[in-house]
Amino acid sequence: MPLALKTLQEVSVELGIPEAELKALVQMQKIRGMMKRGKLVFAPDEIAKIKRQRKSLPESAKETVAPPVVPKPSIPPKPPPVRTPPRRFPQRPTDL
Repeated sequence: MPLALKTLQEVSVELGIPEAELKALVQMQKIRGMMKRGKLVFAPDEIAKIKRQRKSLPESAKETVAPPVVPKPSIPPKPPPVRTPPRRFPQRPTDL
């Protein structure tokens, strides 16, 4: 009986690798992935291969956890332009 294939999300959680990195590895043909019903799936032997490769890396080459991203302070919006009232000219005398 064939072993069950795992989805991209399942493999990402299991290995602790971002989904984008797994997709990049497939595109570079470092690992095999298959499209099944429009979703990327991996065979168990490919998952084991990734685990072995990641385990053989020295500790200094492994990715470290990035510090949390601090949002930049938001810039307050510009105030709306001040509308000046239309100019009024003095009226001309009508009795000329």
